Amino acid sequence: MLSKSRFAQIVGQNIKRERNLQGLKQDKLSIKAGFYPSYVSLLETASRVPSSYSLHRIARALGVSVAKLYPGSQD
Repeated sequence: MLSKSRFAQIVGQNIKRERNLQGLKQDKLSIKAGFYPSYVSLLETASRVPSSYSLHRIARALGVSVAKLYPGSQD
């Protein structure tokens, strides 16, 4: 079973990967998603576990499905 901290780490890596693929900086993503830049940083460094609603907002801002941000989606 995937631990909560490992889940947060993988999701954070996936958010960062998608953001970098699109050439977005954290501040631009945060504006598009409606968050403070510090929150995006906390997610990417796995310092916070995102809610399903937060993941929805980030996925929408990135133009990807929520599933793409979940563990196993990079396979």
